[in-house]
Amino acid sequence: MRKIGNNLNALGGVSLALLALFVTSSLIFPRALEAQGGPQKTPGLSDEARSHARKAVTAVGLVLVRRLTDSSGERPRPRGSAVVIRKDGLVATNYHVIIEDRAIRPYDEIYFSLPSGSGEAPQHSGLYRLEPLLIDKRYDLALLRVVKDPASKSPDGPFDFPVLEIGDSRGVKLLDDLIIIGFPEKGGPSVTVNTGIVEGTDVLENWIKTDARLIHGNSGGAAVDSEGKLIGIPTKVVADRQPVDKNGDGFPDEFRFYGAVGFLRPAHLLLAMLEQLETRGMEAPSGSSPRPVQGVVSVQKQPVLIRGIIKSETDGKPVAGARVGLTPAGSTEVSVENLLSWGGSNGEGAFSLNRPVPAGNYTLVVRAIKYEAYTRELYIDGNAQLVIQLRPSP
Repeated sequence: MRKIGNNLNALGGVSLALLALFVTSSLIFPRALEAQGGPQKTPGLSDEARSHARKAVTAVGLVLVRRLTDSSGERPRPRGSAVVIRKDGLVATNYHVIIEDRAIRPYDEIYFSLPSGSGEAPQHSGLYRLEPLLIDKRYDLALLRVVKDPASKSPDGPFDFPVLEIGDSRGVKLLDDLIIIGFPEKGGPSVTVNTGIVEGTDVLENWIKTDARLIHGNSGGAAVDSEGKLIGIPTKVVADRQPVDKNGDGFPDEFRFYGAVGFLRPAHLLLAMLEQLETRGMEAPSGSSPRPVQGVVSVQKQPVLIRGIIKSETDGKPVAGARVGLTPAGSTEVSVENLLSWGGSNGEGAFSLNRPVPAGNYTLVVRAIKYEAYTRELYIDGNAQLVIQLRPSP
């Protein structure tokens, strides 16, 4: 504790021991590591949760694509899954589902098929044409809308689709139940549902981790909670596949699979994209004719490095040895789990947090000896240079 005034930035990397000291100190964050009880995993789903999941299935559809260069008569082919998030036909999926792998641009024709009562999604008739509206390459997400397309023989608008309500993806906890809904390639033409739990979260990189089975084709589908609300978009799988050298010649003779972790993009990212649509005035009436793909807006915000100066509110003198922490917006305390970025002020009161963060809303917390605690909600967009004034303790 006698070295509490040293600048954390001089440490290049922060050890767990130092991080624990940072958040547990009574001088820094008094209530940081209070005992936290996590929910216990209960076997199976309740009847109510199953009912919610069945309703959620109706709002998750199959994405089919086609190129203009495809041979005449070639039908759209399955590509992934998507979720209806607004009844007039606004659909969310992964960016990689709607782009051509080689051309890195959206497919010329994108279609959407909702499951019937049997759970099977039609692939040759009754398809809805989709028009890309907003893409976010960083988070691999895309918003599209259903448009009237006589060639697909889809019903005329205005549309009234079943919708998946967006839940509180920031509030998920370890061991929470999850239900994955989608159209994996190996699952045939009918919807596939499987269950799992939340294995962890990565707030800074915007991931929810799960042990639920994710298969190629699930991408862009839905991960819902026990209330049937959309918590995340299944996006990628990281498999633990290890080489095995049986004869000792230095070359692997086989590979063994030890499991996999599924990664979901949290649903609150979709809410931010919806705000983008409203801000840009891209709300066209449902059932309108398709427009050229070049009208698609791409959202690509670079991570932001936060710097600043800490001064005394009374005399304007720099405050050295202050500890600065960045946590998710709305945080009421600081813990090892929610501390996203941190740093300390030098003799001139200057600080620079140890790692950049994505643009967005955060809670900034500052603690310094002989000064009152400082908490501030802020929106970070572009390199931030903050000026923080601390009030001396009585």
